[in-house]
Amino acid sequence: MLNTHNHRQFSTVKLNSFMKVYLDNNIFIYLENESLTLSDLENTIENKIDKIFFSASHIQETLEIRGEDETQRINRIEKRLKTIEKITANNYLYHDQGDNFSELIESPYVVLETITQVPLAQKMMKGFSSFISESQKTMIRETLNLDPQKLNNYSPKEVVDHLSTKLSEHNPEYTFLHMIEMGISFHPDGKTFGRSHRTNGIFELLDMLGYWKDKATDKSNYARLWDASHTFHASYCDYFVTDDKRTINKARVVYDIFNVKTKIITSKINNNE
Repeated sequence: MLNTHNHRQFSTVKLNSFMKVYLDNNIFIYLENESLTLSDLENTIENKIDKIFFSASHIQETLEIRGEDETQRINRIEKRLKTIEKITANNYLYHDQGDNFSELIESPYVVLETITQVPLAQKMMKGFSSFISESQKTMIRETLNLDPQKLNNYSPKEVVDHLSTKLSEHNPEYTFLHMIEMGISFHPDGKTFGRSHRTNGIFELLDMLGYWKDKATDKSNYARLWDASHTFHASYCDYFVTDDKRTINKARVVYDIFNVKTKIITSKINNNE
């Protein structure tokens, strides 16, 4: 049923051309409350935007919207779906299990229906993101003698090298990327995992080791899965726009590892290069 044409793993930015843009969830919120406009984004990018995409992850996050009662929650979800529909003109970015991307014209409402046909999916995702407790993460950082404040000042390459050095002190075979591959190998379907799953793994390992660590809440582990998913989907586009500094820095590591040319910027005039 899904269209499989127009595949591309990632793009190289070309100046003075039409740009493909992927927005983090926080940017849709700003557009919805009108604290940000599309003109503001084009001024920041300094290029004409050709397409703005949404993914299933945006819809998953929309389903997490809360309200004081069920009526308010439903109204807020409806408003967000309308915002996504308006801003993206139904440009939907789909990827298959082989990490191939397809540009589709699809309503956010149709994507929502598809997601809700599998009611256990979100519960499974939430469970998947909670395997390691916060106390266990703290113990791991202390064992490796990692200083998150120092770590946060490293460049993407430096942080991977530093973490690999710390890990190898406890086992010569361990490097940062080896830990990702080892974790994937333990999964029953690990052989089929591509860049999407590896991006999730990198986000989780970076956070566990203290690099731009998310503030621990009852939702932070689950939310990080969507941060990683947005980062992966944005690798198809010329620009990834996000104002989440933790996502920005983790995404830079992912893009450096996979040599992705997508530019990460904030919605502000001075972008985060």
